[in-house]
This record gives sequence, C-alpha cells and structure tokens, in this order.
Amino acid sequence: MKTVHFISYKVAASLPLDKIAAFLKTNMKFTWDEYIVVGGEQLDTILKYHSEDKAVYLFKYGCISFVNFTDKEIYSFLKYLESITSRINYNLMPRYHESHNVTIDENLKCSLFENKSVEVDYDKNIDHILSIVLARSTQMLFFETQVNNLLDSAEKFVILLQKGRLLTFTKKSYAIMAKILRFEFDSLSCIRIFEHPALGKHSIKLKEIYDILAEYYEFGGRFNVMQSKIKDLRKIVGMYSSLSYSETETRLLLFEIFLLSLFSLAHII
Repeated sequence: MKTVHFISYKVAASLPLDKIAAFLKTNMKFTWDEYIVVGGEQLDTILKYHSEDKAVYLFKYGCISFVNFTDKEIYSFLKYLESITSRINYNLMPRYHESHNVTIDENLKCSLFENKSVEVDYDKNIDHILSIVLARSTQMLFFETQVNNLLDSAEKFVILLQKGRLLTFTKKSYAIMAKILRFEFDSLSCIRIFEHPALGKHSIKLKEIYDILAEYYEFGGRFNVMQSKIKDLRKIVGMYSSLSYSETETRLLLFEIFLLSLFSLAHII
C-alpha cells in the first residue's frame, strides 16, 4: 500500500508559462487547457536530489499542483520559480489551496476518495487528472471569495445610493465599480478553465474519472452559484449607472436653468 499526496496552491494572479517554459526548455502548446509539467531530471536539478514519484503542474491562471511534495520541497521549488518570475504571492497560499490523497494497493488499484468504494486502475495519468481538478477547484475558490467580497462592498454603497447620498460616496463607489468590472473581465478571461479538459489523447476511462472528481468537488453547482452572483454584480453596476446618469442629467438641467436665469437677469438690468 502507498499513498500519493496531491496539493494545489494559488500563488499568483497568472503565471508567464511562455517565459517559464523557455527557461526550463520545456515544449508546450499555448492553449487554454495546457500547462507545464516539471518532473524527472528537471525536478532533480531544481531540488538538487533524486525526486522519484514527484511532479509539479504549473497552470497559466496562477495555480500550481504538487505531487508527493513536502512543505520544504514546495518552498524550495517556489523560490526557484521566483528567480524566473517575480509574480509569486505567498500571501495567497494559506487562503487558496486544495489537497487530495490517493491510496494504491498491491494490485495497483486505487481509491479516488477516502472512505469511498470508487476504485480504478492506477497509472500516472491519474496524477494528470487530479492535478487539473485540484488546480481548478483552487482557482474556483479564489473566484468565489472575490465575488463574495465585491457583493458585500457593492451592497453597502447601493443602500447609500438609494438614500440619495451619491455625492458623498462618489469616489469610493467609482473604486468599487472599477473592481467589479476588473473582476468580470478576469473571470471572463479565465472562464474556459472550468470547461471539460481536452483529453483526446487519453482513454474514455480517464474522462470518466475527471467527471467523478469534478462532481466530488461540486464544479457544476459552484460554477452556477458564482454565475448567479456575477449577474447580481451586473445588476448593481446597472443600478449605479442609472442613478449616476439621472443625477448628472439633473445637474445639467439645473445648470441650464441657472444660466437662463442669469441671462434673463442681465437682460433686465
């Protein structure tokens, strides 16, 4: 019996895979479902010792999945990566991470979950699937936190807008609106990471394993909830734009009345 340990961390807003691949002399295709895999002699060079049964998966959207790594090895790898790109944000790691263990028996059968009866034949492609699933779940956790924080902030100033306190809250409301629009842009640019991965070169069984794990991590339900919250944010943006436009229109009308009154007064004088 042996256990394969997987853990994925959010370490940056995004990772420059082209730059990292060039530095590591790793070939890759730059498509949405691609990533860099570091293992074998490359990983031996980074860790400075033989790293059998270990691997690292780096994803463009800023998540990294580690296979059979200790905390010390993770830190060593990130410091090495930091020498290639300065984008590593260690503050993200304690908040955004996912871990998973797979136990393999003497017959090379493995349980996908602890205390579950789902067993499959183990091979290295299982590492491939689990690394994708954990990275996507970690990124989804990041998006979920972002959208919840934005909703909390937006709801506060909407209450003030409804009370007619737009003038005293304009600067802060603009900042919040900018964050909402930026989040929507980022979520749209990364939305395809939640699509079914391209597993054309792998067996149908691996696609089934991905679906089982995606259901276990509730990808469908979490994605739908997040989409609903993003729609709420869009409504808030619309409400703000409508109120802001109405106030601007009122100001212009009052200014025109003021100018007309000055013109009439000057004519009388």
